[in-house]
Formats: sequence, structure tokens, C-alpha cells
Amino acid sequence: MDPVHIEHTAETTQVALEAALGIADARSLHEKLGTVLAATTPVIVDASRVERLDAAVMQVLTVFCRAARARRLTLTWHSPSPVLQQAVRLLGVESIFEMT
Repeated sequence: MDPVHIEHTAETTQVALEAALGIADARSLHEKLGTVLAATTPVIVDASRVERLDAAVMQVLTVFCRAARARRLTLTWHSPSPVLQQAVRLLGVESIFEMT
């Protein structure tokens, strides 16, 4: 199963993260999120299903957020799960993720 599902429309790029994201998913996640960085539409990340993720995945997501902001992409988090929100807080990367 893919760790992420991506759908491009004329108005947005929708990114939906799977429930369980581990080190085995990190490479695929990195590659697929890399394609999102070419988007010219606002990016909406649905992280509502995330129940488990590890440090490797958090690194990939952090790099993705930084790269999206550097490219001036509008990046919005839709319903980030409590697990993801806690990981962001524990790692001190709230300013990078900008989930508010």
C-alpha cells in the first residue's frame, strides 16, 4: 500500500497520508511528496488518518514542509491527527509545519 495518495485538480493538490507510516515507507513518501513540490496550486495535506509514524517519516515530512514553503507553495493541513500533532510538538517543529 502506498503511504500517500496524491490527486491534482485545477484548483488544488490533495495529499492524503495513510494511517501507519514507518521507515519502510520513507523512501516512497519522499519520492511522491517530491512530485507535489512541482505543483502550482495550493497543497492540502489530509493527515486525519495518521495513527502511527516514526522519526524517518517525520524527517521526510519536515523536509517536505520546508521545501514547499521555500517554493512559496500554499500548504494547508487538513485535520492533522492527534498523533501527528504530538510528534510535531515533541520534535519542536511547529514553526516548520505551521498547522494552525
